[in-house]
Amino acid sequence: RPMRKIISVKAFDYYLICDLDDGSTYKYDMSFLLQRKGEMVLPLKDLDFFKKVFIESGTLAWPNGYDIHGNTIERDGQKISSEIAS
Repeated sequence: RPMRKIISVKAFDYYLICDLDDGSTYKYDMSFLLQRKGEMVLPLKDLDFFKKVFIESGTLAWPNGYDIHGNTIERDGQKISSEIAS
């Protein structure tokens, strides 16, 4: 299975909308962070910090070093659209 790359991301209230390199779009709910503890997760509970998500080499990343790979988005996210092949 190829490594999926994220090509765009929009952050909302503890969920993300991500476009992947295969033309598909996923909603990835991250509200689970609110129940987690730990040094890496704590900053993400702040919505302003959460929305500082950016893409680095096809992976989602935050300024504190937390990251999520495209395959995780594909596996655990909710597919909301895909490019129609001609």
